[in-house]
Amino acid sequence: ACDDAGPVSRFRLPLLLVCCAACRPVSSVVPEPSAPPQRIVAGSILAAETLLAIAPRERIAAVHAIAADPRFSLIASEAAALPQVGASPEQLLAARPDLVIVDAFTRPETLALLDAAGVPVLRTRTPANFADIEANIRDIGRICHLREPAEALIQAMVARLAALRERAVSLGPWQVCSLDGSYHTYGAASLFDAVVAAAGARNLAAARGAGPYRKLRLETLLSWRPDALVVAGDPQQAVLPSWLEQIPGLGLLPCLQQRRVLQVPGPLLATTSHHLVAAAEQIQAQLLVWGRP
Repeated sequence: ACDDAGPVSRFRLPLLLVCCAACRPVSSVVPEPSAPPQRIVAGSILAAETLLAIAPRERIAAVHAIAADPRFSLIASEAAALPQVGASPEQLLAARPDLVIVDAFTRPETLALLDAAGVPVLRTRTPANFADIEANIRDIGRICHLREPAEALIQAMVARLAALRERAVSLGPWQVCSLDGSYHTYGAASLFDAVVAAAGARNLAAARGAGPYRKLRLETLLSWRPDALVVAGDPQQAVLPSWLEQIPGLGLLPCLQQRRVLQVPGPLLATTSHHLVAAAEQIQAQLLVWGRP
C-alpha cells in the first residue's frame, strides 16, 4: 500500500543499505530461478509488451506507468488494467516483486537497491536489430519459466520477417529517411535501420554515413533527396503532420511535393519489442503501393 508521500515505511531503505548497495555490481545476466516467478514487475515498455504477450496476467504484479500511456505504448489499454508503478526503487519494491525486468537505461542506483533488497533483476539489452529483440524475448522467457510461449512469439516474428523478404524483391531502389520536427534522423545500427532493411528498402541516413541518431541540417536533407520520408503520425489520416509544412524550405523536397510521406504511429516507431515488425510491414505495404521511386 502507498500513502500520498510514497510507499509505506517498510520499503524505506536505510542510508547504510543504500551506500553499501551502490558499491555492489549488478549483473544483467540473472540465473534462472528454481521456481517460476509469480510477482513479476515490468519496469519498462519492452518488458510490459513482452510479458503481456507470453505471461498469464496473474503473474504480472505491476507494469511501469508509461506502459499504460497510449502516447508511448502499444499495449496501453491492457497495461492500464494492471497495477502501475514508477521507476523509483521504493515504487518497484512496493509491488512486492520476486522479479523485476528493466532496460539498459535504468539508473544504476535503482539496480543496486533492488539487488540489495534481494530482488532478482533482469536488465534487457538495448536492441539494434531484430536478432537483439529475439535475444531479449528469449532472456525474458528463460528467467520467467516461459520458454515455450517466448519461442512461439519469436517464431511468429521470424515468420513475418521471412514474409517481408519474399515481398521485398522490387523495393531495393527505394531510399527512405526518418525525420522529426527537429531534423533528427536514425542511421546505421539503429532499429529504424533494421526496419527499413526488413521492408526491403535502404535507409538513406545510414547509406550517407549517419550513426544511430543524428541531427540534420536542412541543406543536408535537401542534398540527400530521399525518395520518401518516414514520420511519426496516424497512417489513417490523409493530412500530414503540420510541422512538415511549417519548416521553411522543407517543401523543396521532391518527396514532400509528391506527398511520399509514410506516417507510422509514434509508439510503433519507438517500440523495441516484437511489435516492431509491424512498422516494417506498414512501410513495405506503402512502398509497394507507390511502385518505383
